[in-house]
Amino acid sequence: MRVLLVDDERLLLVSLTRALQVKRPEWTIETASDGVEAMRLLKSQHVDLLITDVQMPGMDGLALLMQVRKDPCLAGLPLILISALDDRSSVRKGMFSGADDYLTKPFSAEELILTVESRLRRLEQGGNPSIQASALNRQLMELLTDREMEVLSLIGQGMVTKDIAAALDLSPKTVSAHRQNIMEKLDQHNAAALAALAIRAGVV
Repeated sequence: MRVLLVDDERLLLVSLTRALQVKRPEWTIETASDGVEAMRLLKSQHVDLLITDVQMPGMDGLALLMQVRKDPCLAGLPLILISALDDRSSVRKGMFSGADDYLTKPFSAEELILTVESRLRRLEQGGNPSIQASALNRQLMELLTDREMEVLSLIGQGMVTKDIAAALDLSPKTVSAHRQNIMEKLDQHNAAALAALAIRAGVV
């Protein structure tokens, strides 16, 4: 599998590339420092999956995402956004712009590998986004209580704890407990990851 990793932080590119080559030597890792270089590489060679930072000079990650989705030859390319922006509005913007997943910095090579492999498994199960969303929705309903599904939905809509508490007539402490339970059940580590998951599952 050929992966294109795009980030303007040279040290991050080098460290992630080395880590991925050690842990997944069967993967070929290509790198680019901005969206312009990434598009040039994408049009000159086959890439199986694109991982790009959001905040970059010149053509940033969202602009790159738009270019990829508009290109008939690249439109179906799996794309994961990575960013230090972990607020839910940024996650929603990225996911609704057409990203397949959103990973917030800092993250380990292991977390990146898990995200990539999860995306590949979903592709193997069928490329239809609506089918994937339905399957993920069913999985969530099996794992979460009805109340936890409500909380997850509101997290996906960008609401913070106090807003969710008001919407569901709960105390903020109870909402925080529900959010913690959801993160543990789904093995997610922050609200941004939960928001991305909710959007992928179509529960927002």
